[in-house]
Amino acid sequence: MSQSLAGHLLDLDPQALHKATTHPFLLAAATASLPTSILTAWLAQDRLYALSYVPFIGTLLSKCALSSSSDRSESLQWRIADMLIDCLANIRRELNLFEDTARKQGWEEQVFGPGGNGVRPRVQTRAYMDLFAGAAAAEKSVLVGMTALWATEECYLRSWRYAAASIATPERGDAAARDVMRTTFIPNWSSEVFEAFVRRLKGLVDELAQGVAREEVERCEDAWRQVVWAEENFWPEVTGLQLQRDFVLAFPGARTEL
Repeated sequence: MSQSLAGHLLDLDPQALHKATTHPFLLAAATASLPTSILTAWLAQDRLYALSYVPFIGTLLSKCALSSSSDRSESLQWRIADMLIDCLANIRRELNLFEDTARKQGWEEQVFGPGGNGVRPRVQTRAYMDLFAGAAAAEKSVLVGMTALWATEECYLRSWRYAAASIATPERGDAAARDVMRTTFIPNWSSEVFEAFVRRLKGLVDELAQGVAREEVERCEDAWRQVVWAEENFWPEVTGLQLQRDFVLAFPGARTEL
């Protein structure tokens, strides 16, 4: 390939990537048009997604061929392992964020299930769980797993950057949903810190992909397409056309890109 693997994947289907990362749910989250019932449904499912992330990262870690060299900073496998350890630390913080927010807002039953006994994953959430399991399967390389990992984070960064760019304060919607999205979730995943994390992942994927066979590139393409599909379908449904009309009426000349 004449370009990096990540660049190649980003160019595979730009329209599908754009659609997945500019979902009406994100616009609703940014413009105070999101009912609490939809927000809590999303939060419950995103927490399940985060929980499934832990064994996925653990399996990738187990595949790293770690050397006993004294200079670990020169070893790509050690740098990947360091990245994966950071991923685990990040997801632990995010689980705490989800759970602390649910308790603060009084959403325990909606997010944790009746009596804290759990919420069943939606079909869309199960698709992500299956995707992680497939990308970490014994026959799959570390590159395929790292590609799936980077793809999920790249999509998330683009999605929440879109939400951040769409923030407004119309006089409608649920106050609790508006406050949580504007003060907690949107800033968390649209930050420069999160962008640096995603770029670091991307760099490792490109380095790991140097000189790989075409068959391996195709496996990475499959993983990328799965993630983009899963990302679009993971967002809860909102009434997109009505939302767009309401937004345009409230903010004439604004760019919605629905």
